[in-house]
Amino acid sequence: MRNHLFAAVAACLIPAAAFAGGYLVPNVNPRDLGMAGSAVAAQNTAVAVYVNPAALAGQDGLSLSVNGSLINFSSTWTDTTGQFNNSPVSMTPKAAFPPGLFASYGMKVADIPIGFGAGLNVPAGGEVFWPGSWPGRFYVTTVDRRVYGMYLTGGIQPIKQVKIGGGLIYYRTSEHLTQAINFLGYESGAELGTAGGKVSYDVSAEITPLDSIPLTFGIDYKHKADQTLTGHAHFDNVPAPLRPQSLDQPVSHELTIPNLLNIGASFMVLPQLRVTAAYTFDRYIVYRQDVFAGTLGTNVIVPRNYHNGYTLRLGGEFDVFTGLTVRAGVLRDIAPTDTNYLNPSIPDANSTAFSLGATYNVTPALAVNAAFFYDKQDDTTTTGPDTFQGQYSTHAAIYSLGITYRMGTGK
Repeated sequence: MRNHLFAAVAACLIPAAAFAGGYLVPNVNPRDLGMAGSAVAAQNTAVAVYVNPAALAGQDGLSLSVNGSLINFSSTWTDTTGQFNNSPVSMTPKAAFPPGLFASYGMKVADIPIGFGAGLNVPAGGEVFWPGSWPGRFYVTTVDRRVYGMYLTGGIQPIKQVKIGGGLIYYRTSEHLTQAINFLGYESGAELGTAGGKVSYDVSAEITPLDSIPLTFGIDYKHKADQTLTGHAHFDNVPAPLRPQSLDQPVSHELTIPNLLNIGASFMVLPQLRVTAAYTFDRYIVYRQDVFAGTLGTNVIVPRNYHNGYTLRLGGEFDVFTGLTVRAGVLRDIAPTDTNYLNPSIPDANSTAFSLGATYNVTPALAVNAAFFYDKQDDTTTTGPDTFQGQYSTHAAIYSLGITYRMGTGK
């Protein structure tokens, strides 16, 4: 009986662990954010460690990038069945503050430009805080997942118009999930905390086809990481007949960071104006299910059935005058979520976003950067019979501020 009870509880917890397309976080570095992530082929600071390591070759000397950001994610659920009186319900506001820290060094060895660097950011994760009494509390109440990315990458320019790069990535994930559990009409609470990590790798290139034309192409590929997260499950307010059989126990959760491919182009229309474009491919087909295993010997497998997603990006930056650069960008994201499996843990959907940004050079080497990004998801209604029925209206705002230091002039 104990195994059956645990299986029922685990089946409730599993949907809260899935993030679909909303699992990935935009690059919050202010310059990249200000151009909606379209600067894959236009990296000129230490942030290339993450975006496109090939671009580290050709940068001069030391480069540092430090930024902080604020992400405000919000969603409103509206009942479409007529079963609930307290509709609509909005998430409880709570901000996330992902950092970005990068350092690199560029030089020449036997007249061949090379560069290398290291960095830390939060490329994926999610925070969801629904009210404790909302009708969907038996699906999820809170989700706090953070995926830290640590990078050690480099680039080399073997011939004048070609740069290649790559390196190692270490993903470290922590997650904390809570929700209500219904024991045959008796309401209890459950929470799960796990953590784990996995090493992956990055390969990249930057190509300028014609030296006389200021057109550059960039490509960056990050391989998937299949993580095994381990931790503990705890249950509160368990019915009296079940208390002698404590459900608390060690647990594990299989979580995949998907393959990511970014392809971009950069063109200097004028000496003061750069236009950038990029295509992002998220190979979410590798994330087909969640597997939640407890030490009681019961494994619960919940199908997710994600398809692959992609994003189209367009941006630009303009030098208003010496020392001041302004930026703008727009994107359209096609999420991998199947509405038959849409879950309030992250009510993900296709979305449109725009961004604005600016850089002010305090000195030739030191600059202050700022950006604003707003994403509005399409209103989406669940379609599957096993989902929590309703319509979700979701949006997110990101504010980013940082400084960059470059010893040399870069490229």
